[in-house]
Amino acid sequence: MENKPLVQFNSQQLKLARLASGLTFGDIGEALDVTRQYASKLENGAIPSEEQLVVLSRVLSVEKSFFFKHRTKVIESEQCHFRSLRTSTQKLKKTIMAQVEMLDSAIVSQLDGEIEFPEVNIYSASECEFDTNISIELLAEKVRKIWGLGLGPISNMIRLLESVGCIVVNLSDADERIDAFSIHGNRPIVVRNTSKQSPGRMRFDFAHELGHLIMHEGIETGCRLTEQQANNFASAFLLPRSSFAAEFPKIRGAYLNWEALIQMKVRWGVSLKALIFRARTLGLLSDEKAKSAYMYLAKNGYTKNERGDELMFHESPSLLQQALDILDPHTSQSILDEAGLNVSTLASRYSLKVNVSPLKLVR
Repeated sequence: MENKPLVQFNSQQLKLARLASGLTFGDIGEALDVTRQYASKLENGAIPSEEQLVVLSRVLSVEKSFFFKHRTKVIESEQCHFRSLRTSTQKLKKTIMAQVEMLDSAIVSQLDGEIEFPEVNIYSASECEFDTNISIELLAEKVRKIWGLGLGPISNMIRLLESVGCIVVNLSDADERIDAFSIHGNRPIVVRNTSKQSPGRMRFDFAHELGHLIMHEGIETGCRLTEQQANNFASAFLLPRSSFAAEFPKIRGAYLNWEALIQMKVRWGVSLKALIFRARTLGLLSDEKAKSAYMYLAKNGYTKNERGDELMFHESPSLLQQALDILDPHTSQSILDEAGLNVSTLASRYSLKVNVSPLKLVR
């Protein structure tokens, strides 16, 4: 049964909007010209005045009606898979989780009732399918077979994720401290870090998140073991062992054939570092050779951006935007009104454009 709008202020919605904006109680207190303690009380039973609601709406980039909605889908940390946990802050993670929750409950869930998205088709692995390196290898091959991908390069990782029912979304606040982020739910969501420039590293991040979605539902991630499992899955999924072994360029004396590696990198859509990692895993490079190759990349400044990146396609999500584009202006406005969000927030935070009419009926 659909929840009806609240007739009274909902402090949980204020908390959600504050977290999504990355603001503290002190920031809210300063905006309202009240103490930090009073700002905290607004999330614990105190009711803001009409004038304060106007300020909160402006500062938190939501409509006033947002504060009178039900908070229907609270995202818990156990559902989430963060990469780069060692560098990301707790505050940033809470901000990203809140932003995803707002998008999921306010937009994605409503669109699911208006648009026929692809059916969610994420294989759920049992723990015995990823308890060893070889089992992860076999799991990656199994998933490729289920999806009919063959053993060649995957042309577009974002399109693949969207085709199996995932929502891939840009978040402006997902900076270099958050490589990627995914969340289990009725419809999985994968966050794209728009600050990352390397297309190969980005594709690996998406394959890494796919590994989490397949292997780690209901499992708390972020430790070395689960991150290594996701890395191993991404490597095996993007670079199947038989195809990779057949194409990996032969070593010329003491040196790697970097020109051939760059061609291979562009063809498979991965980074040079990922190629070295895969070659070492499969025994095509010794530990010493791999170490030397990593040192070469670091010495030449290829830790973030590499030679050949300019020849690769930069992938972007499209499914959610296409769904919004299908809607007529009246339906789009109704969804925004129901969500308590506005066009500018969707554009600045999620890089989404909404088709709404510039005209309003006179009542």
